Amino acid sequence: MTAPEAYPAALELLEDLAEYLPARYPSLYRRTAVGLDNLWSGEKFDTTARPLAEDPMQMCARLVQDDLAIMMERPDGQYYLVAGAILLPGFWRLEDKFGMNLSEIHTSGDVPQFRERLEKGMTNFFRRVRPEEMVARNNYFFQVDDDLAWSWSIGSEDAEHVSWGTAEKDRAIQHHYFRSERQTLRRLPRTGGVVFTIRTYFHPITEIAEEDYVPGRLASAVRSWGDDVSRYKGKAKYGDVLLEYLDQKHEEQLARGLDMSREDEVRAYPY
Repeated sequence: MTAPEAYPAALELLEDLAEYLPARYPSLYRRTAVGLDNLWSGEKFDTTARPLAEDPMQMCARLVQDDLAIMMERPDGQYYLVAGAILLPGFWRLEDKFGMNLSEIHTSGDVPQFRERLEKGMTNFFRRVRPEEMVARNNYFFQVDDDLAWSWSIGSEDAEHVSWGTAEKDRAIQHHYFRSERQTLRRLPRTGGVVFTIRTYFHPITEIAEEDYVPGRLASAVRSWGDDVSRYKGKAKYGDVLLEYLDQKHEEQLARGLDMSREDEVRAYPY
């Protein structure tokens, strides 16, 4: 999905990928006279035709695993979501947020403490993003279903409203999943758009809790949430089951001799 004002930025992103991917991953992509071939999928992409055969964001989405979004600054000084290829949103829908500015995106999603602590700083941060610098961050959530693309426990993707209120409470731990996004930001040098890449990692809690230190670390993180973060992340629906399990796994690790004094040596986000 690309708004007319963002078309040049989406095209710039496509051209950047066509140049970068074959150079970085020659076993997966091949540069051609008119664009590139995806050797894994067998698709051929013509990035030189005008007009393009399809939306440039759709083409970008078939080249990389990451979800993609572009924010553009308008004369009012705000950054707006004006292009996106979001296939694995989990808890939100591109059509709901498309065309919104940063503040509207976060307040419509009830992001905790956005107005009080984040709004002004985030806008200023976007203005400082440079083409030569990539910025990365991670987040994490919990799901009580196993759908990577859309967490159906919060409601149908086609429903008018979705929320944690529809989720089943206290599902067995086998239904609990850890979801983490690695997000990067970079400014496109020619058009000035800010590109988001969003790579989602999705694992059963029962799997990641087998790793040393993870159960105790996750339990501590969940217990640190304030009421607003707990509501935002749906803790009331899974917190009791999740924490009981994590505490049990942590105790098992301690019983077999886990050395807590070494935890900082092996600490790595998000586990």
